[in-house]
Amino acid sequence: MLFVRYLTTRAVMFGAGVALILVISFLVVYWLPGDPARMILGPRADAQTVEHFRVIAGLDSPISVQFERFIGRIGRLDFGDSLIQRRPVIDLIRERSRYTIELILYAVGTLFIFGVALPLGFLALRLGWADAMIRAFWTVLAAAPAYVLSLVTLTMFAGLLGWIPAIFEPERPICWIAPALILAVYPTSLVSRLFRNALEASLNSDYAFRARAQGLSETQILLHEALVNSVTAPISAFANGLAYFVTGTFFVEVAFGIGGLGTLTYESIRNKDVTVLAGVCLFFALAVSSISVLLDLAQHLLDPVLRRSHESAG
Repeated sequence: MLFVRYLTTRAVMFGAGVALILVISFLVVYWLPGDPARMILGPRADAQTVEHFRVIAGLDSPISVQFERFIGRIGRLDFGDSLIQRRPVIDLIRERSRYTIELILYAVGTLFIFGVALPLGFLALRLGWADAMIRAFWTVLAAAPAYVLSLVTLTMFAGLLGWIPAIFEPERPICWIAPALILAVYPTSLVSRLFRNALEASLNSDYAFRARAQGLSETQILLHEALVNSVTAPISAFANGLAYFVTGTFFVEVAFGIGGLGTLTYESIRNKDVTVLAGVCLFFALAVSSISVLLDLAQHLLDPVLRRSHESAG
């Protein structure tokens, strides 16, 4: 019963969040100061051309009418057409999203290896010095912004050393290594620290002492007892830092020349392509909200305390 109430609350919160995202996406993009038609056509366009463009693009209608059209299009998964490229926004998002998704997946894999797998392995093998070095390495890198790290990486490893290509080619796996590492720097630093602290707390808990008294080895306690009670820490940190993957990919993609959604967003801002900007912002907001709900649900199910409370309430 308690779990059903929790699901209902999360569903209501998600619906309210989606509604708020729709309103904010529309107002921020379509209610910006200035005339989008004038910004798109340039200062040399005559008044008649600008007015004709505003009528064709639907920019001459009242805000309420534009918002009604906006909601209707979103309900049909129609984000409109790009004012610059004259193509459906959903097609542009579909084409560009594969590069962004691939970059984020590589970054998540990096986070899992260096933030979860290696700390667990070092602890099992009693390699505390290696664990401390890895965590210090990620902590130092996390102090620098993603865009600065991208420029420094390109200057050193592409320009001076020639270890990575200076021009990004998505077909070459080596081109994904540096962007994925940079995108994963901050979340990995956060997750590894919290996961390591949670493991240490679990190994020093009462149930760990009972397991030792029963004759279990340290490795068995680590894998069968401490890990289960510590896995919610990296999930929580990843959920809280999920927005960083979205904002971070903007800077990393632009710096490395990756033609994903981050670069598409940058291009739409530079060209004042308000329909593309609205579609990309809405797509990212809905994606982050959905993933955040799923991660929160996973954390809720994996947490032994919450799971036992659900079972007792049921």
